[in-house]
Amino acid sequence: MKKLMSMVLLLGLVLTGGCGGTGGDSGDKLFADMSANLRELAAILTSVTDEASATAAVPRITAVREKMRDCARRARELPRPDAATEQRHSEEMQALMAEVGPQIASAQARLSQRPELMAILAPALEGMENDL
Repeated sequence: MKKLMSMVLLLGLVLTGGCGGTGGDSGDKLFADMSANLRELAAILTSVTDEASATAAVPRITAVREKMRDCARRARELPRPDAATEQRHSEEMQALMAEVGPQIASAQARLSQRPELMAILAPALEGMENDL
């Protein structure tokens, strides 16, 4: 789970560094998509309270990870934004992390006390930090 928080922060850096606008994709669209993904991940982790909800969370985590990998791929394809856009995205990422970071950290702390739930979730979370 510590890797999960590291991955979230790293993804924020990737997104703020590669979110200029071109063609059909834009940094703003990409940032909105990634924000939705992080909120969804926080909601999924928060919803896990027992073995049944942990089992139900696994395919949802897998789906969110796929969307996050897509966002990371799209971010790499965008040119670096101008300084003002980069600053705005950085501020938006800080606000997003202030919102979802505590939710993820709280879920992490709670789930770390439940090894039977972590055993179910671990395969879905494993390697998440490499999704970028």
